[in-house]
Amino acid sequence: MRLTSKNIKSFQSMALGVMLAELVFWVFVAAGVLFVNEFAPHIELHREDLILLLFALPIATVSFLIHLKWKMKAVAKLSDEKLAASTFPRLSMGREVWRFLIWRLAIAMVIMGGLGPKVGSKLQEVESQGSDLVIAIDISNSMMAEDLGMDRLSLAKRTVERVLAKLGGDRVGLVIFAGQAYVQCPLTSDYSALKLFLNTISPDLISIQGTALGEAIDVSVLAFKNSPESSRSILLITDGENHEDDPVAAASRAREQGISVHIIGLATPEGAPIPKYDKRGRKVGFIQGTDGAPVVSRLDETVLVATATAGDGSFTRAKKSFVNISPIVNALNSAEKTRTSNVMFTDYDHRFQILLLIALCLIVLESCIPHTTSRK
Repeated sequence: MRLTSKNIKSFQSMALGVMLAELVFWVFVAAGVLFVNEFAPHIELHREDLILLLFALPIATVSFLIHLKWKMKAVAKLSDEKLAASTFPRLSMGREVWRFLIWRLAIAMVIMGGLGPKVGSKLQEVESQGSDLVIAIDISNSMMAEDLGMDRLSLAKRTVERVLAKLGGDRVGLVIFAGQAYVQCPLTSDYSALKLFLNTISPDLISIQGTALGEAIDVSVLAFKNSPESSRSILLITDGENHEDDPVAAASRAREQGISVHIIGLATPEGAPIPKYDKRGRKVGFIQGTDGAPVVSRLDETVLVATATAGDGSFTRAKKSFVNISPIVNALNSAEKTRTSNVMFTDYDHRFQILLLIALCLIVLESCIPHTTSRK
């Protein structure tokens, strides 16, 4: 027997409530993550490898809704709609929903407790040896061209993550540029924080389009303020179409201050058209020139090689979906290391007990809710 129209509406309303509760939970999780990253960087997870367990929660929600629908069908088979109230006078599907929501929240608290949240309790100055590196990434519209098996900006982000994986006690800063250049993240040895900034960059961050390579180098030099004069390097990641200034002169000025300039060219000589996106991020064609033809962005290797030479650095051209980072890593490893001091949390207090206590209280509350209503 199929569900009646009344039962269908009842199931739909309960399913909607459960899905809204699921959505609210994930909104709170996202808000909590953003709050911790922004205002409480001293809070960390001891077992980040278990974070995928959280995705078992929506699976449990879907399973419950499937079971609830089956249960309502089973009740419909056993009794006529008009006699259901007298046949099952103490049955309450609403209570089943509330019991599940409380149980699900308790399991979420257990999983979060298992992640091992800990709060930094002791700050200490830690000395390390390394070099300073500022990575300048081109985020102009041309970096969205897809002549390397993926868009150039995505390949740039992936390349930076690979470089960070090869570094040790080095401090790294992040500069973004298009028609203008800005420091996105100052020099830091906290690579996790740097990756957060890296993941947020997009062409929308700078309204003035173009490719000011010279300004990008000059701003990167300024990012070394209060940094030891030895072992300083700039890694410029761009498609090489300079339209604004003189990058060779900027690289020469950097070299005079003891800063080497390494360059990764993220484009092909043949180039590719620049995609155009709407407000929702959907591709709606290509950017067109004054003649109505798509604008093709190509690698200007001559300018990039000249800039790297002037900056006493190396030039690497990207291949399909891959960049050889060995020249950059070898140059950083061979550079003279300097001793730097950073204030870091060395002791942490674990706070998983609080979440487990909340989970225990929720389980007790769930057990106190009867499966059926009281007999009238």
